[in-house]
Amino acid sequence: MDTPVEILSVDEVERLVAAPDRDDVHGLRDAAVLATLYYAGASALEITNLNLGDVERRRKQVLLRGEGRTRHRVTLAPELGELLDTYKEDARRLLLAQVGAGTQSTQAFFLGNRGLRIQLSEVRQVFGASMKAAGIKSGVNLVTPRLSRAWHLRELGMSPEAIQRFLGAESRSGRRVI
Repeated sequence: MDTPVEILSVDEVERLVAAPDRDDVHGLRDAAVLATLYYAGASALEITNLNLGDVERRRKQVLLRGEGRTRHRVTLAPELGELLDTYKEDARRLLLAQVGAGTQSTQAFFLGNRGLRIQLSEVRQVFGASMKAAGIKSGVNLVTPRLSRAWHLRELGMSPEAIQRFLGAESRSGRRVI
């Protein structure tokens, strides 16, 4: 079946998330960012807005916050949860230590190279470099992992309504459900 937009195959997604060197603190962060783009269906803005308290391991949820007051919760996929835990314990702490910041100095989940909240430009750079490293040449952008996840969920039998909720689409009443 042809898709109206560029969609990554499951194999391409796996290669994309595996592209960064996880033995390096920046590579581990990059893999976690890419996995969040796909498994949580997060937008790049939601990546930059993610705080430590937004990853709720006990509830197995991630709270995603977009522009303004838009927010929605998604189920924390096991693959994503494990990678986020590893990043938080192994890489995030080291990213803060590299710049001499205390572990409580920022609530940002994903940190950029200066130990501050990751910026959109850094998310773009991570995505572009990883696409190249994974050998994916198709014309995709930062929305592609999100759309690919929605497509893959549909292929697994998830209803269109459930996918809309997963993506944070508004309900018929015009209110977002969190």
